[in-house]
Amino acid sequence: MELSEIENGENRTLEFKKELPQDSSKWIKSIVAFANGAGGKMLIGVSNKREVVGISQDTDIFALRDRISDTIGQMCEPQIMFDIYQESVEDKVIVVVEVFPGNDTPYFIKSLGKENGTFIRLNATTRNADFTTLDELELRKKRRYYDELPMSELEVTDSDIEYLCSDFSERSKTQITKENLLNMHLIQKVENNLVATKAYAIFLGKHDYLSRIQCARFKGTERVHFIDKKDFEGPLLEQIDGAYKFVLGHINMAIEINGIVHDEIYELPTQAIRELIVNAVIHRNYMMSSSVQVAVYDDRVEISSPGSLYGSLTLQEALSGRSSIRNKILASVCEKLNVIEGWGTGLKRIIDFCKEKNVEPPVFEEIGDLLRVNFYRPSYKNDSLSDSINKNDSLNDSLNDSLKLSDSENKVLSEIRKDAKITILDLVSKTNLSEPTVNRTLKSLKEKKVLKREGSKKDGFWIVES
Repeated sequence: MELSEIENGENRTLEFKKELPQDSSKWIKSIVAFANGAGGKMLIGVSNKREVVGISQDTDIFALRDRISDTIGQMCEPQIMFDIYQESVEDKVIVVVEVFPGNDTPYFIKSLGKENGTFIRLNATTRNADFTTLDELELRKKRRYYDELPMSELEVTDSDIEYLCSDFSERSKTQITKENLLNMHLIQKVENNLVATKAYAIFLGKHDYLSRIQCARFKGTERVHFIDKKDFEGPLLEQIDGAYKFVLGHINMAIEINGIVHDEIYELPTQAIRELIVNAVIHRNYMMSSSVQVAVYDDRVEISSPGSLYGSLTLQEALSGRSSIRNKILASVCEKLNVIEGWGTGLKRIIDFCKEKNVEPPVFEEIGDLLRVNFYRPSYKNDSLSDSINKNDSLNDSLNDSLKLSDSENKVLSEIRKDAKITILDLVSKTNLSEPTVNRTLKSLKEKKVLKREGSKKDGFWIVES
């Protein structure tokens, strides 16, 4: 266990306990949640303020390990796979309870029953699984995918089949027939009848009214004042086309003249924008009653997809190229149609597109039960900044007129001016920003020479430079 890992704080796969509570209900929920998700580690001997205090010298570590092992075995069902070991951090001994992700989901506390005793991990919190999450965990256990389930209430019509075959043929530049739709598992033959799958309904735009993409252009950097908004419904691939064109219509574009050829050059790589929208649609949780949202701000394009990362996949693994498919048929069909190139390659391709255009890659965040991507616009750094600076803030009055501060930066600076020793956790709480956003904002303020840090991480303080 590296100290830097502890300093980054609790997250989806990491939890701290200064000491093991006598009341097992105060920690067994997290063990269950880790097993239902990507696994995780509970560190005993680390406070929630990220201080390594170590195990008390009068603690019988072997007895502690036996107590933990017995409690997990007696209270949890099905059997959870875990390991318990000691590590030395800053010359102090901590006990690590490492829980491995399981395939026999849902895992739950026996005394509470499956409905009330199943827990999941959302960011750094442990929560009861709702009925939607329970259903998805049951599907994982059966190695089933939501989009392959039959949707018998939807009639399979000749006109719908003709539309899909025509649209798919045009996009793939190959002839797609009804037989191909059967092979793609979009429709199933039951006796002499054709039965629709959830994927069939999603591609047609007949799944439910929330299977759509909501797009908006906001003034400034906060979700307050609309400039433009549009909801894209109907067939899935047409939704993607519409959302993609909406974004291009609201970001900056220049014309580059090469001889008689005029090239449109956008401030963000268009391939990356489209890939992000496609990923949001393909990998979203269609069991959740919410929509994919695409928002364009002065400083960024923000794409939010319902559902956290699927199964045992972590964000770090996803960014390194590992995949865990939530909607197998959607992904497979889109690959066949060349809408995506291959499973697990999407995020790497996006980063490669950004490198080619010398643009900062997007920032991926898990926020509760959704995945959010922020793609920051290069033009924002070069615009005149006076309009976005809050004139009522005394700090901003003293800043150089040519310096542009975002709303997030103003929020962070305001709290630092009140308390120069404020911690990152307190900044998260007081600004209502996520921890990655706070860290990114602090880095930006330091690069702009508005803010500097004096002293150590533990005992240091902030200095606002005017």
